[in-house]
Amino acid sequence: MHRKKPVLITIPHCSCFISKEIRENMLLSDFEILKETDLFTDQIFGVENAHFVKAKLSRLVADMNRAPDELEMEQRLCAEGVVVTVNSEGARVYKKPLTVKQIDCRIERYHDPFHKKVDDLAQKCIFMIDGHSMWPSGRATKIDAGKDRPDINLGNRDYTTCTRAHTAFFKHYFEALGYSVEVNYPFKGRYVIGYHCSRNKRKGIPGIQIELNQALYTNKRTLKPKKGMIKKLHNEIKILVDLIPEAFD
Repeated sequence: MHRKKPVLITIPHCSCFISKEIRENMLLSDFEILKETDLFTDQIFGVENAHFVKAKLSRLVADMNRAPDELEMEQRLCAEGVVVTVNSEGARVYKKPLTVKQIDCRIERYHDPFHKKVDDLAQKCIFMIDGHSMWPSGRATKIDAGKDRPDINLGNRDYTTCTRAHTAFFKHYFEALGYSVEVNYPFKGRYVIGYHCSRNKRKGIPGIQIELNQALYTNKRTLKPKKGMIKKLHNEIKILVDLIPEAFD
């Protein structure tokens, strides 16, 4: 008999919440903060037939999809560290630079509990989906800068977090719905699936990162949702989750 909820869904970039104290030290506008958020992914991926763990605060405060010791990356690349100093468009995030102590405090308060919950729930599941959204075209700091992106990007860290058969299942599912799909481009997946998932069952449950193109369901200019599209995508993810236990037996 299959587990009642055999799939775990993580949603690490869905929140735009920033406490007043932290917000006062930020240079970004509210709209710029929204652009760093995987808008409406909590509604799309938060299906009732799966376990799910979602971030409760903005990735600009602490990024759940970066390693907790990834402290120097933000000095060399944009929007790459667990706490970033510049956003994905190269703009400075903070008025006053954060200390290592402040970053460590955020990791302990926000990052560690998120991943502890993922660890606990993963023991009850057979597969994990890491749910994200992506900007319609690559931003200036990305490898695909200026290029249009597919409807769906599946990331499996070069087939280390799940098998080719797993990946083909997801690719065929979305293509049958009429979406364009790319594997490991422009994103291969980061810390969430890299840490928790493996194609080797002795090392973790298999998992894949799903990036949805925001052009599918939001207005690029206003970031407001397109009528009916969030519900449509939610229902498609729900059906996908129902198919996984039989497909992966």
